[in-house]
Order: sequence, then C-alpha cells, then structure tokens
Amino acid sequence: MAKVAIIVLEGTELKESVAKIRHAMIYSKEIKASGNEIMLIFDGNGTKWLDIISNETSEYDFLNKLFKEITEMGIIHKACGFCSARKGVKESLQKKNILFLSEYDEHPDVGKLINEGYQIIVI
Repeated sequence: MAKVAIIVLEGTELKESVAKIRHAMIYSKEIKASGNEIMLIFDGNGTKWLDIISNETSEYDFLNKLFKEITEMGIIHKACGFCSARKGVKESLQKKNILFLSEYDEHPDVGKLINEGYQIIVI
C-alpha cells in the first residue's frame, strides 16, 4: 500500500484552477479506491478552495458534491493553519471542523510526510 499526499496550492483566481481542484479530488478517489492511503492538504491560496468546496453549495456545485463524496469515502483533508489565517478563511474552516497542519514554521511539514513514507504531489 502506498501513501500519497496531494498538496493543493492552486488559488481561485483563474478559470483553469477549477479543473486542477477537480482533478486533485478525482486523483484522491482513484488512489483511495486502489487501496492506498491518501491525504489532501490545502496550502497557500488552496485554502480558499477548501473553504468553497467544503460548503453545501456554491457556484461550483459540482465541486461541492465531489468534496462531499471524498469526505464520505474517508479521504483525509487538512489545511495549512498559517495560510488559512493569512487568506482569511481559518475561522470559516474551523466552523466546518477542518483540521490544520502547522508543524513546520506554522506550515505543513513536508519533510515529516516524506519520512512517514508519503509520496508528494503538488497541484
């Protein structure tokens, strides 16, 4: 069994970002369905996407539904604590019970993930 962490850095500013967020979640489903461990980490501007897709509905309703699907599959998703605060979404994410990573200088510790056997994909 492989361990994979997908780090989503993509912001909400560009139309192309929608496809990247969608594919991050699709890849997560594929990895989980093939019996592997998967973690989605929303970092930098990606924390804004987590705030959008973790709502019941939004202008990106298909992403909200896909997020609900991956959550029901047990796919772990977390956010950078520092970046969530910097991007103004931390309070909203806290209300949604999103977990935060702040192990390395208030950011996710990628070195620790690698030491734990995770392969890293950055989108």
